[in-house]
Amino acid sequence: MKSGLERTASLLEATIRGIGWCLLPLALYVVIGEFLVTALRYGVGFSRNWLNESVLAANAAIFMLGAGWALLEDQHVRVDVLSRRFGPRARAFSELAGILLFLMPVCLLILIISLEYVVQSYRIDEHSREADGLAHLWLQKALIPAGAGLLLLAGMARALRQLLALLHPTPTRSPA
Repeated sequence: MKSGLERTASLLEATIRGIGWCLLPLALYVVIGEFLVTALRYGVGFSRNWLNESVLAANAAIFMLGAGWALLEDQHVRVDVLSRRFGPRARAFSELAGILLFLMPVCLLILIISLEYVVQSYRIDEHSREADGLAHLWLQKALIPAGAGLLLLAGMARALRQLLALLHPTPTRSPA
C-alpha cells in the first residue's frame, strides 16, 4: 500500500510526464517549421516573420515546459564528482539537500520575479516588433513562470522520492 508521500510524488510525476508528452508535437513542429523557414527563405526567397517567430516560440515552450520532465527522468545536467562515490543514503541526502537549498529557491525566485514581467506585457498587449510578427507576446513570456512552476513541482516530486529513500531504505544485498 502506498503512503501519502508516495501517492503525492506519483501524482506530481504523472502530471509532469503528461505535460512532457504533450510537448512532443511541438518538437515535430520545430523540426518541420525550421525546415520550412530555411527552405522557403533560401529556396524561393520567401520569408514570413510570424513563421520564424512561431518556431522560436515552440522551441521556447519545449525548453521551458520540458525542464521539469528532464529533471524527473534524470536527464538534466548535474555534477556527480562527489555523489557518485556516495552510498544510496548519502546520495539521497545530497540530492534532497540540493533540491531544497538550490533548485526550489531559484524556481521560486524566477516564478515571483517573472510574474510582473508577464503582467506588464499583458497590460500593454505586447506584440512583435516585426510588421507580420506574432501578437500577444505575453503568452510566450508566461512560459517563464510556468516553466519555473513545473520545475518546482518536479523538484518536489524528486524531493519526496529522496525523502522516501531516506525513510525507507532498500536493503542492499551482499555479493554471493
